[in-house]
Amino acid sequence: MKKASKNKTITASVIAVIVLLISAIFTFSPKHLWKKIIGSTDPGTVAVSQVQGSEAANQPLSVHYIDVGQGDSTLIRFENYNILIDCAKKAEAQNVYDYLEQLEVDHLDLAIATHPDADHIGGFAELINRVKPDLYLLPQLPDSIKKTQTELTLLNTLRTMKVKTEYAVNAKEYHFGDLILTTYITEQIHEDKNDYSIVTHIRYKNASYLFMGDAGKKVENELMSAGCPLQADVLKAGHHGSSKSTSMKFVKYVLARYCVFSCGLDNEYGHPHSEVLQIMKKQKINCYRTDESGTVVIGTNGNQYSISTEKSAA
Repeated sequence: MKKASKNKTITASVIAVIVLLISAIFTFSPKHLWKKIIGSTDPGTVAVSQVQGSEAANQPLSVHYIDVGQGDSTLIRFENYNILIDCAKKAEAQNVYDYLEQLEVDHLDLAIATHPDADHIGGFAELINRVKPDLYLLPQLPDSIKKTQTELTLLNTLRTMKVKTEYAVNAKEYHFGDLILTTYITEQIHEDKNDYSIVTHIRYKNASYLFMGDAGKKVENELMSAGCPLQADVLKAGHHGSSKSTSMKFVKYVLARYCVFSCGLDNEYGHPHSEVLQIMKKQKINCYRTDESGTVVIGTNGNQYSISTEKSAA
């Protein structure tokens, strides 16, 4: 009887230790760790996890066009570097953070705010409180364009968090290992703040990507006239595919093979517009839309591309 009682005591002690260990894992480990341990039954989360684990996402350079509805947020990953272009609306900040967390991204080397529209910068204030960038890049707008409350809140967060902040400079290069990132920005005066968008070009070996923000045709013409080397295999269409951007002349200048539209399902603006889709069709450019495909990941080894989408992974 004493031996049986002793065995029961030992078994109870072992179970207690196991319970304590499991509790400690759930309490003190990062969310992404225990999510991997227990898995997920949510179809959306499973699909995102699959696209994040795809061949495209595991290339030396991967670009993640995150599905944030009618807005913009793009993550660039190269080696140990992480760059985020825009952070969608405030309501999507948690989605962007969750996406970064699932990839174990807890630090940004660079954050770029293409321009101060709420659907591009609305989520930054919340995100920066949790994932601090080494450098925050933004366009310098004239005083005639009044700052919105979204901008003022974000600028205050940047000051509070002591984030290094710089205005974008035309044709300035930033080097992240073998990745070269170049910013282009208008040098003219415009009434529309969209036309102050930071245009970003990245190159790694023979691979290249172009991100247009919400820059319109006036800026496209300005950059082409200046002879800016904007040629890229992958184009992120300006202004969510609006006909105010992405002219036939510009598309022929860029010479893209793939195009990505970041837009919301059944959005009120009708993005992407049929005129732009027709241009892509005529130029035989393969198009991907976040409203149809969810998050799109285009990765490269510097020569060849791999593409994965959230909906195809579901």
